[in-house]
Amino acid sequence: MTYPKILLLAATLLLARWGHAQSGAELSGHVANDIGSTVNISWLAQPFDVREQVVRAKTNAKGNFQVHLPISKPTLVQLSYEGEEAPIFLEPGNTLALNFDADNVAASRQFAPAAGTTDKRAANANNYLREFETRYSENEAYQVVPENINLLEGAFLTFLDYRRSHERSLLKQADRHAGLSPAFEAYAQDEIAYSYANDRLTYVDLREQTAGDQQRLTLTPTYYNFLRDQALVPGNEKATSSPHYEDFLLNYVHYQVRTQGHQPADPDYYPACYKLAAQLLHGPMRPVVLGRVLLETFRFGHVAHATALLADYAASAQAPPQWVAQLRAEQAAHAALAIGSKAPALPLLTATGDSLRLADYRGKLVYLMFWDTRYPASQHELPFLKEVTQALKGQPIVIVTVALDEQLENWQQIVQHIKPTSTNVQAYVPPLDQAAARQAYGISRLPAAVLLAEDGTILDPHPKRLSSRALQDDLKAAIGRAAAYRAVLVTKL
Repeated sequence: MTYPKILLLAATLLLARWGHAQSGAELSGHVANDIGSTVNISWLAQPFDVREQVVRAKTNAKGNFQVHLPISKPTLVQLSYEGEEAPIFLEPGNTLALNFDADNVAASRQFAPAAGTTDKRAANANNYLREFETRYSENEAYQVVPENINLLEGAFLTFLDYRRSHERSLLKQADRHAGLSPAFEAYAQDEIAYSYANDRLTYVDLREQTAGDQQRLTLTPTYYNFLRDQALVPGNEKATSSPHYEDFLLNYVHYQVRTQGHQPADPDYYPACYKLAAQLLHGPMRPVVLGRVLLETFRFGHVAHATALLADYAASAQAPPQWVAQLRAEQAAHAALAIGSKAPALPLLTATGDSLRLADYRGKLVYLMFWDTRYPASQHELPFLKEVTQALKGQPIVIVTVALDEQLENWQQIVQHIKPTSTNVQAYVPPLDQAAARQAYGISRLPAAVLLAEDGTILDPHPKRLSSRALQDDLKAAIGRAAAYRAVLVTKL
């Protein structure tokens, strides 16, 4: 081979290698005390992915590894080794070296430019992330839960301001001493700004959920003034890889919808969230947040509303086709047990062997409780059956307890002393049909319950248990609720 041809071949190989790196990121490194395991790197390639994209690298006899990550934009990925995890921020074109100890992955990880490269910004960014995690993310003193959420308004705001000032100081120090890429600096700034904003926005709701013995706080009139910050609130959305930014936008939509008088239990709540998000958001995060509202609608809203909103999203959200496809797949996965879907048929038999049909109870609410006499948690619910049926006497509600016992005799012995009434029905599913019944109703553990509307559709896939005193009020409030859902026309919102 002639000398010019050798140079040409070398240049071609160099360009190919450079182009490969530019289309993704290269990560190599060494694992101290390695046990011959695998380094896993995972991330969500699209915002609505159910499964993460994973790239694996097997360590060699010396504990070294090398992996190419096909990312096309700044991405926060997750390093996993033997059950321990740690975040890594990567950009297309990064060539990064990582060393860590197998016995303490998160705290021991150290980043440096890969051999033959001089750009230190990617290493600086990830060393900053390690320091940030150690000081703040893994330190309960700087977290809202479990303790700081119990603070009253003034003390809670003092805590948030104190945390934010320290986080900003660490970022400023990292940028001044080491240098950071514009993409990472924007990411880090957004994480600080929107973790503060998100914690402040959700403070009252989270406090009420985690401190059930305390009354809901009444805040001062100026508490939400921070939402007037034009650099913070929706209106000029930007593309960002910050998870807190996306969460804040979604929570901001929920906050605004609730201030308009809607509550999550209202039949029109999720359509109202979608409509408001479509009006408020105008930047690249608009299709992301609208898609997240859709995901909530699939899980907690009416199936007819989900179908109509998804059609609107596909037509007007200007989202990539693969995002629409992902959302369609998610809707299909939840449609069978969504509010408004027809309840799956059940082959029910009474203790005397007579057959029952769910259709026999049309015109009434049907509370289905699946249980198994072998499980103590199931037996715990049974004594509350009499109390609930007496409280609902005269209401168009029937409670059907459905046994999934393998041995019919065990169930018959326990329920023989329970006298069936017009509002209390004991039934079982034959053993050969139980697997299909579990799958149809998404039953993973017992006891489990489903509430059916008067028209035989699902009204609540996860109602409270019989032992919950709140169930009685919930059932009374659910009478006629299916009609209220059907009355919400998305086209007229």
